[in-house]
Amino acid sequence: MQTRAPLASWYALAAVSIAVLYSVIDRQVLILLSQPLKADLHLSDAQIGSLQGLGAALFTAIAAVPLGWLADRIDRRRLLAACILIWSAAIACCGLATGYWSLLLCVAFLAAGEAGLTPIVFALIPEIFPERQRVSANFIFFAAAIVGSGLGIALAGAVIDHIGLVARWFPDGLFSRQTWRMVFVVVAVPGLFMTLAILLIRKHQNATPVRADASATSLLERPQILGYLTSHWRAVVGIFVPSGMVALGMTAVFTWLPVILMRRFSTTPSQVGTGLGVAVAAGTLMGLACAAAGAKFMRPKWGMATPLRLLLIGYLVLALLTPLYLVAGSPNEFFLIAWVQMTAVIGGNSLMPTMLQDMAPANLRGRVFAISTVITTVFQVISPITVGLLSDHLFTQAGGLLLSSISVAGPGFLLAAIALWLGETHILKTVAEVIALSNIAGSQPDASSFGASAATTALRENADPVFLTKHP
Repeated sequence: MQTRAPLASWYALAAVSIAVLYSVIDRQVLILLSQPLKADLHLSDAQIGSLQGLGAALFTAIAAVPLGWLADRIDRRRLLAACILIWSAAIACCGLATGYWSLLLCVAFLAAGEAGLTPIVFALIPEIFPERQRVSANFIFFAAAIVGSGLGIALAGAVIDHIGLVARWFPDGLFSRQTWRMVFVVVAVPGLFMTLAILLIRKHQNATPVRADASATSLLERPQILGYLTSHWRAVVGIFVPSGMVALGMTAVFTWLPVILMRRFSTTPSQVGTGLGVAVAAGTLMGLACAAAGAKFMRPKWGMATPLRLLLIGYLVLALLTPLYLVAGSPNEFFLIAWVQMTAVIGGNSLMPTMLQDMAPANLRGRVFAISTVITTVFQVISPITVGLLSDHLFTQAGGLLLSSISVAGPGFLLAAIALWLGETHILKTVAEVIALSNIAGSQPDASSFGASAATTALRENADPVFLTKHP
């Protein structure tokens, strides 16, 4: 078996990493334009929150499952290219919105297109990279996604501030009245080039296939998602609900932080984008370094539990830091807290894609990641709407938006830590069983998993295959 990925694999990883950066820019533009959208389209804080919740998160959840199902059945390159075209067209149409409902419809299509990105890519990586390099590929893509969040908000802010450079290319009329409309159209253009880049990804035979051989096919050919979820619901709840609670908290903070800073300190979109971009990028690099060091030193002691316990530590740090926003007295202090929070959450989250891949049989990976997206986005639906409603109706005084954000985020982080701690045993049991069954079927388990070899040996003879049985 070849143990090193060819150049085509690295091109594919680069292409999907740039695609996730592009998706981040689209989302950040919508956030940074909240103030002009509020003024020109006469939106309330609750409506702005619903664009991120009802519009973005809800439709991500709705689209994720069918896209995950398709990702397990058709050419993933074409599916991802189609998703990019959909969300590019949707972001361009945001520039034509005339009110809340038309903007909400555009955001819904934007979210539906972006929903396929994570399930498709994380289902694709095990097929294009040898097992020995799968963890590295996951790590690189995850890092690109998070670093892209920082770079994306900085680029989005720069586009907004410098849109006048391309204003003469637009016809007079609708676009000349509000420059934010031009921003949406300009941001949509790279989608055409991204679509072509994804279609140029080459298929090859160097990585472990989803259906490795006849023996693997007989056991794993059509594992049923219902059986998997029924048999391992405690593990699914134990890992996805904490992720959702953290998404609720991070959305409550980072969705509204640009608006809070612009209102409180009269900062420009470019200043907010640069400051938060640097904070997110620096936090990502620090978090990745902490994750690598933590995994190296704690793996001999914690084994398979290493990523879960590092994540638990990160969640506790998030909960402790959140109230500090209330005493921050300058934009730089806000950026500093955001930087440390990003370090905390990235430290554990960077190790989770491999854990999720190990939790599911090969032919269920797309759907398992899709379900993860659905559960996470349910909380993302709740978060910005709740913050907006609290700001509009409860905390109506000056600084009420910040207080609303903290009131949602703090408890979310704390509950996530508790839920992850309670679910650890069930998560580790599921990972061990899936690895053991994959080994029995001859599908070459990942030797780089956290403690996987020991778990495989212990469970080879008695792993419970009930989730692989067919259900009517």
